[in-house]
Amino acid sequence: MIAKKFLNNNSLVAVDNEGNEYVLLGKGISFSGKIGKQVDDSKIEKIFDAKEKSKLEALVENIPQQYFDLAVEIIDYVEAQLNTKLNNIIYITLTDHVAYLKERYNQGLIIANSLKQPIKRYYKKEFKVSRKIVELLEDEFDIELNDDEVASIALHIINAEQDDSTIHDSMTMIKYVEQIMQIIRYQTNMDIDQDDLDYQRLQNHIEFFLQRVIHGEKQSESPLFDMVVKSYPEAYRIALKVSKYVEEKLHVDIHDDELTYMIIHIQRIIEHKT
Repeated sequence: MIAKKFLNNNSLVAVDNEGNEYVLLGKGISFSGKIGKQVDDSKIEKIFDAKEKSKLEALVENIPQQYFDLAVEIIDYVEAQLNTKLNNIIYITLTDHVAYLKERYNQGLIIANSLKQPIKRYYKKEFKVSRKIVELLEDEFDIELNDDEVASIALHIINAEQDDSTIHDSMTMIKYVEQIMQIIRYQTNMDIDQDDLDYQRLQNHIEFFLQRVIHGEKQSESPLFDMVVKSYPEAYRIALKVSKYVEEKLHVDIHDDELTYMIIHIQRIIEHKT
């Protein structure tokens, strides 16, 4: 490929024999090249095609190189820690995130991440790696961040690990689980310890419950339904709220067998009131 434009020391725009343009990344790739000359293949570490080129090119041209280099360093670290190759999209999303992080912090725009708890729960490796990244960013920018920012970084990683359809399915599941848990917390009017074993058991049940509903699976009939309804009226009322939410969102019918086990798990949470 022929060098067409240098973006910074470590990136350039190149064109192939058919006139297709790409962004090439590589340490010092622009130092060793000349406009109109062949790019040294040994310097190329990453290639971005036309679909990604315009966004990345515009981003790199409008931020200081130190932020771009920092983002690339972080991505290399993530790939090494998770032993995986991330989708090219993270070079755009994470670079943009890093580049404007201090500015957002100074403006008080580091906001609460509503997906923090489910991301922390379902993507433990990504969350752990992201916490290290946040520590690095705190040192780099001399700022103080929190777990909301850890979750935001983790989300970039999660998205770059998966294809579009898997991302949609995973994040949809997380949002449904979190929304159901919010309903339960609100209906019980309790400040529930989310590390509590009964809470985690309930969250596990909700996750598997949703998987069964989405895939059309049914629990075996439970002879306990009438008994638990009479014994645990408050838990039953809350379970009906959850059932209505799921039925409206997923356009399914929730059967008594599913409600039985949900009532039992919710009752364990309620008993913490006493």
